Amino acid sequence: MNCVKIRKSGTFYSVFDDDCYVLYFLLDYKISNSKIGFPKSALNKVINLLEENKVNYEIVGSEEKRNFKNLNRYLKLVNHGKEKYDKEMHFVNIKEKIKNVSPEKLEKILLTIENILNEQ
Repeated sequence: MNCVKIRKSGTFYSVFDDDCYVLYFLLDYKISNSKIGFPKSALNKVINLLEENKVNYEIVGSEEKRNFKNLNRYLKLVNHGKEKYDKEMHFVNIKEKIKNVSPEKLEKILLTIENILNEQ
């Protein structure tokens, strides 16, 4: 079953691997080493969003789980999350490269970006 597996670790909860992309897409939680962690106080918020978006989930080590059967949107949100994450990483890489350019070149880059954005 494709579902977000939520694991308790002390006063925090964690999700791993593809499950991260679902929470990243829905909540913009930061992914670090294929893991997202969030405090116990955010658990209801996470569960409510998963339910609203019809995403199967399970809290590992407890009886709490939800199965939306054919309505499950897990794979769709994993894909959306991966796309969103790839775009953000692309932006971060460009931003890092820009830090190393000369002030003159930076001005040209910024003007080019601004012109492109103004065309929309």
